[in-house]
Amino acid sequence: MMKQKIWKLVRPVVRPLGGAIIIVLFYLLRIFPIKKNKVLACVSGGRRYDDNQKFIMEELHKLIPDLDIVWVKDPKYEYELPTWMRPVKWRSWQWLYEYATAKIWTNNCCEPDYFVKRKGQLYVETWHGGLGIKKVSGDIIGEYAAGRTKTLFLKNASDMANVFISNSDHLSVIYRRAFQFHGPIWKCGYPKNDMLVQNNPEEGMKARKDLGIPFDHKVLLYAPTWRLRFTQEQHIDMNVYDLDIQRLKKTLTNKFGGEWTMLIRFHPSLRLYAKGYQETRPEVMDVTDYQDMQRLLMATDVMISDYSSCIFDAALRRIPCFTYATDFEQYKYEERGVYYEMEELPFPYAKNNDELEQNVKAFDMEDYLKKWDAFTVRMGLNETGHAAKDIAEKMADYLNGKKVTWQNDFE
Repeated sequence: MMKQKIWKLVRPVVRPLGGAIIIVLFYLLRIFPIKKNKVLACVSGGRRYDDNQKFIMEELHKLIPDLDIVWVKDPKYEYELPTWMRPVKWRSWQWLYEYATAKIWTNNCCEPDYFVKRKGQLYVETWHGGLGIKKVSGDIIGEYAAGRTKTLFLKNASDMANVFISNSDHLSVIYRRAFQFHGPIWKCGYPKNDMLVQNNPEEGMKARKDLGIPFDHKVLLYAPTWRLRFTQEQHIDMNVYDLDIQRLKKTLTNKFGGEWTMLIRFHPSLRLYAKGYQETRPEVMDVTDYQDMQRLLMATDVMISDYSSCIFDAALRRIPCFTYATDFEQYKYEERGVYYEMEELPFPYAKNNDELEQNVKAFDMEDYLKKWDAFTVRMGLNETGHAAKDIAEKMADYLNGKKVTWQNDFE
């Protein structure tokens, strides 16, 4: 707690100084040539192996098996990488060198503005939110819309990225406004959602086998998101995650039949607190550390979230999805702001366990799917099922010296 308070005081001085040092180092590292066969990928500051970058790199490896693919990895997080991929420690000297010499960069969270892209390098930004509920970057409201968001995200987005990858008109508008990005936006779909669009049941079976879930069980996945106020207040209120698992299990059994396995997946920033949560709820399986979220969604029969964009991913499989949010008014006005009212979404919305029980009991699949289809049309959603391959092919062409042009699907 004391360390956090000290960091809060010195951060306004330390961050700009550190950024200036990195800029100088980037220019010094220009003495090394750009490696024409090297690609560098980063997801959420190196915290995991997933998201759009995972699927793009796997397709790129298929196209160019001897390619040097470097994955940024934060050593505080334990996860495995494919043997054909080379890890580099986040915020290390080697990390800077790899960035300075890689032919292609790709990130799901935007590169910091103290990075200096060289002539001849390609930067593909995918972001990670899709049809997300919570506001991002320059759209964030109130005290959380600090200068950090504007300096770190907006400048690099407008100055360095060669293309932003989008899956909808909704997201493309956000790129233009919240990120102030004026370059090409390719609405080719999100690579991480290819699996969900293809909807191969074998992928779900793999997740069930990994987690020891009986193949004849139905699966409920509860995946709530993080609150920014937890960071600022240095206090995590687990009461916002008070879903009554036992009660919900009975309701699901009565409504849909079958035996149910109940899963919970917290945001990575809550992973340490997740352990204590499960200790008081032995009937729920904690899958926070399960790396492959998309495969987990393939194993899911019913999805519940609050403000996480993963609920839109799950809905691509046309499974029942529900929203459960006890703090929406606070989140909307005091947290960071939202892009939708909860009632606008196609997912039945509950503010407490009583309402959630009623929503499950009253659920009508035909009506739900009509609302979901209408919502996707309104958002201009475009998920092709082959986005990862399409992007990888563009990257391969660039690595092979071909001129690459990006389709701009949003003016």
